[in-house]
Amino acid sequence: MSLPECHSVSAVAMLSLSSQPNGFVSGFPPWRQENGSEEADSHHLERTLHQTLQEVLREIGLPKTREHGETVPDECYSEVCICVLGSPLPYLSLLLEAGQISPGDSLLCLSPSWLSRSSSSLMVHRAVSFDLGGRTTLLNFSPPRRVTYLLTCDPWAGEEVTQGADCPMVGSLELGQFWGDTLTARVMLQKAKINCPPTLALLMPPGQKGVVEGHTGVVEVVLLEAGAQRWTESIRNKLNAFLESEALRDTDRVVLRHSGGSYVSGSGGSVLYLPRDNKEEVWVRVKHMLPQLLSGESVLVEAYCPPLKPGPRVEDRTWEQYSDCRPHAPDLTFRLCAIVTRSPQNVPLLYKMVCKVGACDAPLSHSHSLSQSLETTLSDCGFTDPSMVTSLRRLATDTALACFRVVIETESGMSPEQRGGTGAQSDLIGVDLLFTLSGWTITPVVLGLHPSRCLETSFLRGGVAGWGRQLWGVEQDREACLGSLLHSPLTRSQCYLMEGKTVLVIGAGGFSKKFVWEAARQYQLKILLVDSDPSHFASQLVDHFFPLPDLPDHRRDDQHCARICDWVRTAQLHPDGCVCFWDDCVVLASLVCRKLGLRGPPPESIHIAKEKSRTHLHLLGRSQSRLTAAKEGVLSRDSNSDPFANQHTAVLKNPDLAGDLKAEERERQVGITIETLQANMDLTEIKGESLRAMMEFDKREKLGLKGEDHHRGEVGHLDTPARCPINPSLLPSSFCPSTPHLSPSPSAYAVPCVHIESSVDLKNAVRDEAGKGGVHFPAVLKLEYGAGAVGVKKIASLEEGLVHLEKIAGDLREETDYPGIGLGWGNAMTLMEFVSGTEHDVDLLLFDGQLEGAFVSDNGPTRMPSFTETAAQMPSGLAPDKREQLIRAAYHSCLGCGLRDGVFNVELKMTELGPRLIEINARMGGFYLRDWIRQLYGVDILLAAFMVACGLPPRLPSPTALPAQGHFVGVMCVVSQHLQALKTTARPERLRQLHQEGALRLNELEDELISGEYEEPYCNVGVRAARPADARRRLLALCQGLGLHCPPRYDLRYFLSHFK
Repeated sequence: MSLPECHSVSAVAMLSLSSQPNGFVSGFPPWRQENGSEEADSHHLERTLHQTLQEVLREIGLPKTREHGETVPDECYSEVCICVLGSPLPYLSLLLEAGQISPGDSLLCLSPSWLSRSSSSLMVHRAVSFDLGGRTTLLNFSPPRRVTYLLTCDPWAGEEVTQGADCPMVGSLELGQFWGDTLTARVMLQKAKINCPPTLALLMPPGQKGVVEGHTGVVEVVLLEAGAQRWTESIRNKLNAFLESEALRDTDRVVLRHSGGSYVSGSGGSVLYLPRDNKEEVWVRVKHMLPQLLSGESVLVEAYCPPLKPGPRVEDRTWEQYSDCRPHAPDLTFRLCAIVTRSPQNVPLLYKMVCKVGACDAPLSHSHSLSQSLETTLSDCGFTDPSMVTSLRRLATDTALACFRVVIETESGMSPEQRGGTGAQSDLIGVDLLFTLSGWTITPVVLGLHPSRCLETSFLRGGVAGWGRQLWGVEQDREACLGSLLHSPLTRSQCYLMEGKTVLVIGAGGFSKKFVWEAARQYQLKILLVDSDPSHFASQLVDHFFPLPDLPDHRRDDQHCARICDWVRTAQLHPDGCVCFWDDCVVLASLVCRKLGLRGPPPESIHIAKEKSRTHLHLLGRSQSRLTAAKEGVLSRDSNSDPFANQHTAVLKNPDLAGDLKAEERERQVGITIETLQANMDLTEIKGESLRAMMEFDKREKLGLKGEDHHRGEVGHLDTPARCPINPSLLPSSFCPSTPHLSPSPSAYAVPCVHIESSVDLKNAVRDEAGKGGVHFPAVLKLEYGAGAVGVKKIASLEEGLVHLEKIAGDLREETDYPGIGLGWGNAMTLMEFVSGTEHDVDLLLFDGQLEGAFVSDNGPTRMPSFTETAAQMPSGLAPDKREQLIRAAYHSCLGCGLRDGVFNVELKMTELGPRLIEINARMGGFYLRDWIRQLYGVDILLAAFMVACGLPPRLPSPTALPAQGHFVGVMCVVSQHLQALKTTARPERLRQLHQEGALRLNELEDELISGEYEEPYCNVGVRAARPADARRRLLALCQGLGLHCPPRYDLRYFLSHFK
């Protein structure tokens, strides 16, 4: 049985399934079930569209659609469902691209009977699924899939089954009629001063919203009255006045066309070119067209805009010239078709721009000309000067983007009924325009807007190889945005899926985290918040709040976890996910996730990341583990599993290793050196060091290993709890660090370091004159569990280190000394070799070990000797391959520590030998990072963190190649250096005003002007520009005016110079 025949039988058989116990609901609306002819027409259209799809797939070199006879259960597909209802032609590019990015999540419904509506949700029972490599399969879904993003087109635009659906939609029947009406589009564009052809519109009322009688720029609207003969002479006078007007002085022809109503789709009506001087012929044609008009339709008489003529060229002598049979060459014309998409932040982005070429004496339509690039077209026309080509492309791009801004602004003022639904908006549109020459000026003129026609006709030639190259950017326009076609569909789908989710947040954080609660409300999330401060401002902004006064005491995290879980169960709250944005509480959040059975990194991995020295020592252990496994022939369960899972169990079961270590053995582990680790790293020692996070919290106290007893009388002793507590009942099997096979081991990025709890540890850690194991100077001494660079210092000798150690031991002993920097974990320190190079942040989105997104930023030189951040820029100015190295280093370092799910911030340095890891922050990046990434890339890493916690992958059009929309450069303001400016020229109120005006980008990090020896930035002031050099220049000038540039003590010129 052929596919169309099988398809037809299956469609008819669907009606009999409504009584089946699997809950399948017929997609036929009542009016279709009552009208047999309508049902027959539906089946005929199904077969026609199915056949069209097969012909299109064959045309571009793809295999025919397969049919899967059995129903597909819901566990076989994800929750994202991008659905096209209608012909396969208009959105074929989107379906194929979505099949590559999110296989199986883009569906084509060839009939409304394949859909049903459950309350306000739209459900898919049957569809053609698009998969990797352009493969398509006809599937039945049981239970049906919930549509998260809907696109409709002819012949099924505006079907009853889609009415009232609450899912996001691109366009609608109403918006298609609105923007597809050439008259309406030109009126709206003229209001925004965008060039259109001078037009006289004879409209049969009523017109679309915003179209009124009279002049709007060069567009004049005349309202008609049905059957009123007395208007005939008045209309002729209007027409004659228009033909004689100044606007038509430079043209010798006029164009006649229909607009609106049934002419929106392009069917019916024709375009006529008539001499402007022959008024009688023009009037006869107009008079003939007027009686055909229905309500909302119009006749347009517009000036013919002479296209840009080919430039001068050297004429080659051809064979036709020698043989005297040279054919007549017509004058050529071309027009441009630009497809513009809407970013998640409502910013227009150019997806593609192509040209259509034809003879200038005939109408140039979409379907009668192959597409080619603007550069090729201009070259054929003799315009070969690179600067002119660049200028014309920029002119066309700016015009197309301006048109979509008009669309966005107009739709923002429409009601849901006018847009055609609560979730309806135009996420992409086609702009038809041409260049015309007036005097010595080349001007773009917009002919009209087309919701989907341009996307269909500009589909790249070359079959499967062609669209594959387009997808990966090989043939992408230089000004175009890779992946922009799918960015809004994916983001809007994800927001739709997250609506109503309940998320448990551990730790409210400080003033800098206020955006979390605002965004949660915007995404319609229900937040359950746990924090120590019952009067925290965030307690009034969430749905449920649980005060836990002793939360900062992380020695009791096991108890905190039990109390939080008891509260959740007692209050009958049912969180879909648990997440933490405050560095202090990441371990507790992981314990809660495990206790409640929610997705999140295992506590073992969080412990390794939380303790800075353990991060590096563990990664060094991963290298030796891989080598040992290879030598012994150990086979892992999968590529991401830990080849030494059995050794974990052995260590835990051996009381000599896990419970009864002697005091001197514990001291030796604390002071372990890098060379000793590398030289004597047998299997048990490796895993014993890597599994220190698996030991009970009070092990040191039980064994009598407190620092006072071991190092009585030593200066610089640090009060510290045992190493990163963990629930002893946790199963080690969930801790699955992985090692890459095609990239260097994560140990290549680790840096020699030692855990320091006392002066004895520091002395033992230093390399002596004999060159025995230890850490080289210069080195960095910093808090083991610290945050915000508080207490960090570069030291050049042991003496400097002992002085700084003693100072930290006296100044920063407990949480109350400096809240929020990790002192609830103790004030132990890490001694790490100083690494030279440029400093960078990599923000990663991981789901089930898969890299979903990565964003690289550059940091300027830190303020010595405290290493506080001064300046930053995004995107990174490094070469693309260097950025890729940083991403791979960050990604594999996280996987090496077992971090497979979440949003993480990784700090690295790019050295002459490649990336080197500084530390992993097992939570979302702080300061300005979320704001900058959202503005530049349209990606909200906060939403991504919520999604991962709720078990949804934060899928992006491209994990690492999203184009940035501009460049950010910013500087930190610190109270110790900018107190006077922050009270006068750069008052917070003034900075907020400049932020609102768009002069700068302000990220407030603190709410009080308090200066101290150990301080964090008060705010970040940034500037966005198209080029990084422009951003730096504007930022420096702005900061000079605000009094933030204070050389030599705070020299912004020096800080910014590192970005050149």
